[in-house]
Amino acid sequence: MKYKIIAPPVHLNSLVQCFWTLESSTDETTPRDYYLMADNCPEIIFQYNEGFKNYSVQSARMRFQHSVHSRFEVGNKIGFFGVRLHAHAVNQLLCMPATEVVNQVYDFADLFKPEGAELADRVYNAVDAAERIIMISDFLLRKVSSLRPDPIQHFVDHTVKHAGNVDITFMQQASGLSVKQFERRFKAIVGFPPKYFARIARFQAVKDRYCAGGFPSLTNLAYSCNYYDQSHFNREFKEFSGVQPLQYFRAKPVDSRRNANSKTIQSQKFDGYLPCGWFV
Repeated sequence: MKYKIIAPPVHLNSLVQCFWTLESSTDETTPRDYYLMADNCPEIIFQYNEGFKNYSVQSARMRFQHSVHSRFEVGNKIGFFGVRLHAHAVNQLLCMPATEVVNQVYDFADLFKPEGAELADRVYNAVDAAERIIMISDFLLRKVSSLRPDPIQHFVDHTVKHAGNVDITFMQQASGLSVKQFERRFKAIVGFPPKYFARIARFQAVKDRYCAGGFPSLTNLAYSCNYYDQSHFNREFKEFSGVQPLQYFRAKPVDSRRNANSKTIQSQKFDGYLPCGWFV
């Protein structure tokens, strides 16, 4: 399969992490299953070939941040165009608390009504990724709320930047809010309480650090991400992924790190791993 990551336009950097495409050719055998893992970032996904059998051949949906793992059966031909958003994007796009949609998937047309259905049709019929990016970027700019972001968003971004290794009590005190107020507003932005969100951020970071290399063992990797010990690491990894770390990491090469902040298109041999899951 051919996998590409494309950096967003500069004016969308605060909303979009990256665009991505994944396509199979007619002469290759696709994997049978896709395993979705916990993810603190929402994604918009346009499926224009068989893709996942759970959905119609042509479908558009928004998968919100989630703490659960699940399995999807894969069709004979894959065609996806994705928009990976920042953790705080729900408030900006939908003007609603993320707690109302966390752990859910919505049809794109149900969220954005006729305008969403029209965009999905245009994406299906676009000739290439560049055309899709223009269409979706224009749509997102129209939808982004003009309301001033909640200042607590700063602490959300801080938690992601530091891979969940943050002092939540210090952040709460720095916010000037009570413990309950801080937690309520933090949850409204990302759907999860601060401590739980930090755990998912750490889980995601451990995969990125493994790809970056420099760890002789999973135990060293676990300690680098502030897990107490190997048992703690194994238990939490399985909670968010459904598998033990060895089962996930045994096939993943260390030189496959993907940098969504790259200024150019990254195209590479696909190893089966996406930021939020993996093909088997």
